[in-house]
Amino acid sequence: MKKYFLILISLFICFNLTAAEIEIISDKPGNGKKIIYHSWVQIEYTGSFENGEVFDTNVGKDRPLVVQMGMKEVIPGFEQGIMGTTKGTKRKIRIPSKLAYGEKGGGDIIPPNTDLIFEFEIIDVLDPNYKLISPDELIVLIEKNSIALDIRTEDQWKKTGIIKGTFQETAFSKEGKFNVYLMDKVRALAGAESQNIEIAFISNDGETASILGNAFAEDLGFKNVFVLKGGIKAWIEDKKALIFEK
Repeated sequence: MKKYFLILISLFICFNLTAAEIEIISDKPGNGKKIIYHSWVQIEYTGSFENGEVFDTNVGKDRPLVVQMGMKEVIPGFEQGIMGTTKGTKRKIRIPSKLAYGEKGGGDIIPPNTDLIFEFEIIDVLDPNYKLISPDELIVLIEKNSIALDIRTEDQWKKTGIIKGTFQETAFSKEGKFNVYLMDKVRALAGAESQNIEIAFISNDGETASILGNAFAEDLGFKNVFVLKGGIKAWIEDKKALIFEK
């Protein structure tokens, strides 16, 4: 499990989209829950070439496609087209080859350097298995003696200060290497409660914390995982107190 967790973290840190963009051909917004990073999404879709030939569809099948955003489970352009939409949205997009299968193509089905057309409908949206929280909600957790882990770097702690009642353990080096001792720190703090503890992650802007929070909730089975939305930047914008260690 630990090995799998580390592999996933490495993939997340290395995942970078190109500057290419999709084209939205048509868009009928839904009025349901909005899709955010790490949302679970059920989708009906049809993929075709620009000449109209369909190469894949799940319309009319027993089950819709179910994916978690941010996990590289679909091609980058498809995820780009899904993110930020809502339950009930119907959209048609053109995906440039750089955000699809690129120069290699997709096996015997997708030729190299091929732009693709996708039509899809968002059938359902479920929140991630961790919860985004506000600075005020983090204060409540800290007052309850929940584990609040500041996973930023030492330089960042010194620059901004830290939140009183939090623990400091850098999750990633400047080179993006995962700190394998972080899990030991969590186990030591959790004690016998283990995966039933309430644990909150704090990063600079919330993004790294959400990656770690998702891994703890999805891959490691922690039941009560929280992420400070907007990270320490949101804490500062909310004019909350910080302390500086001597």
